[in-house]
Amino acid sequence: MDELARQLRTAVASPPPTRIDVDRLLADDRRRRRHRVWATAGTGVAALVAAVVLTPALLVGPAAGPGGPTLPTGDGSPSADAALCPVAEPEPSGPPAPQQSYDTVRDRPTERPDAGVARLTLVLRPALAAVVPAGLTVHGTIPGCDPVQFTYEKSHWHYYAHARLRGNGQADNVTVSLIPTAVDASEGCAAAPDPRTCTSSRLPDGGTLTTSTVTPGDEGFEQRWAQVQRADGTTVTVTTDNHHIEGGENGVPPTFRFGPPPVLTVAQLTAIATTPGLTLHP
Repeated sequence: MDELARQLRTAVASPPPTRIDVDRLLADDRRRRRHRVWATAGTGVAALVAAVVLTPALLVGPAAGPGGPTLPTGDGSPSADAALCPVAEPEPSGPPAPQQSYDTVRDRPTERPDAGVARLTLVLRPALAAVVPAGLTVHGTIPGCDPVQFTYEKSHWHYYAHARLRGNGQADNVTVSLIPTAVDASEGCAAAPDPRTCTSSRLPDGGTLTTSTVTPGDEGFEQRWAQVQRADGTTVTVTTDNHHIEGGENGVPPTFRFGPPPVLTVAQLTAIATTPGLTLHP
């Protein structure tokens, strides 16, 4: 991974100057890899039931049927599209990561993480489906779980979901995250990946919408970014990019590549970020 970091930094070091956050790219990929490891580590020890637990996020609602747990729809009836995937993870081998401590503009949410995962997943799936162009399909990144769904990151107090849009030669990454807004959080274009291509505006409810696009030189990387700091104390960030890291596991050297430019526009990311149900304070 150190060599990959060196290559990435070298790739973006030549003019024109950009604000590619290489460390963020690597951190995001490590988080995606760690998520895959958590989800698959229990496979080899399936016989040792005591060593594998189901995450609380899956223990919501009535007993699961053959297709896995389901989330209630607005009219109270189950929907096959809202099924949550059972994700097995091993017992931690060491102490858990410490929770980050920071002051927030509002008291932290009291909603249980498992309930939050279910509620936010039910909101996100149709919000994504509403903006994805014809010919593309939405896939989650949890092994064995094709639909996209949220995960709760306890150490950073936030929810995130990774999706991949496939079809017509595309393999775009889409990430949606929700976090309590910090008292000292950067506002407007100060938080953008590239302030030079940033716009920021006040929303009717008092929140702030900020958008940015990063297109650095000839390297091929492109990222679009939309962030809403809601008046209720929730920060929602939606990004899409064409950056892919492959290998780097089981002794295979990592490689990176850039796909075609992402298909989702800033306006479509904004539509997702401003979806009313994507909040930590329902």
